[in-house]
Amino acid sequence: MKLQARTLAATIVAALVAILAPALPAHADVPPVNRVSCPSAAEINKLRPADSTEPPLAYGVQPAPYLCIYRFKTTANVPPTLEFGLNSYTLKPDTIEYYYEQERLGLLSNVQPLPELSSYAFSFADPQGFTVVTWQFSPGSLAYANLQFSWMIAAQVPIAKLFKPMMEVYTIPGERTVNGRQWRTTCEPYSSTWRCRTEIFATTIKKTPTGFESVKGWAFNSLTYRWSDRALWVNNPLGKTGQWTSTDGRQWRTECDTTKTGRGACRSYILTTVYDRQGGKYTQSNKWVFNNQVLFTY
Repeated sequence: MKLQARTLAATIVAALVAILAPALPAHADVPPVNRVSCPSAAEINKLRPADSTEPPLAYGVQPAPYLCIYRFKTTANVPPTLEFGLNSYTLKPDTIEYYYEQERLGLLSNVQPLPELSSYAFSFADPQGFTVVTWQFSPGSLAYANLQFSWMIAAQVPIAKLFKPMMEVYTIPGERTVNGRQWRTTCEPYSSTWRCRTEIFATTIKKTPTGFESVKGWAFNSLTYRWSDRALWVNNPLGKTGQWTSTDGRQWRTECDTTKTGRGACRSYILTTVYDRQGGKYTQSNKWVFNNQVLFTY
C-alpha cells in the first residue's frame, strides 16, 4: 500500500480518537486538560520567508487535547495545511529503519534523521511532496507534524519546537525558569505510569525550638502523575472525588473533573499547618494545601 503523509496523519488521528477518547465522561461540560500548547498561526508565520510565494497560515484550532490544526484559508472545508498530533509511543533507535525500507521500495522519499529535535527523530516525504516530522514530544508521547508548504518543510525543526507539552514544569524532568521563578522536576516510574516531583526555589518559614526562621532554597511544590488510563486509579483515592484519612492520620480531599482541575484530571489537597509572616509577626494556621495531581488519557 502506498503511504502518504496525509493518509498517515488521518490514520494516527483516527487511532487517537479511539484510544484517547473512547467516551465522554459525565463531566463533558468541563473543558478538558490539554496535552499540548498549540502555537498561534502568527507565531508559525514568523518562520515564513518574506519572499515566499506560498501563503501564510490564516488560523489554527485545537479540536482535541492532543491535536492542533492550521489552514491557509478561513473556510473549514480546506484540508489542513499543517497538522500536529500525539500518539502513545516511544521512539527507538531502529524505528527509522522501517522508513528507510519504505524509501528503498519507492513508497517514501527524503527520509532523514533530525537529532537536533530529539533522539531518533526523523522526517519523510511522500511522492506528492507532503512531509511528516516525527519526534519524541515527551516521555511516552510521540508527536507528528504534517507539513504541506515548502516554507514549512524548510523550517520543519523550528516549527516542531514551537509545540510544547502542557504543564511542562510538572511533567518533564529538568530545571527551568517560568514567570521569573526557578523550578526543577524529577520523574520516576510509578505503577504503569510516572510520578514527577516538582520543586520551586522559594523562601519558606520553618518552626524551630526557639521560634521561626525564613529559609531560602528548593521547596516542595507538588507531585504529578503523568497521563494514564483512568481505570488504573479506580481503587486509589487520588484518582476519584472524596475525602479520607491516611494511615498516618492526615486528612486528604480529592476533586476530579471540575473547572479547577479540568476534565481528565484530579487534584488532591492535604490539611496541614502553614506558617506565615504578616505585619512583622509569624503566624500558623491549618489549611488545605495542594499536594498532587493525576492526569488521565481521556
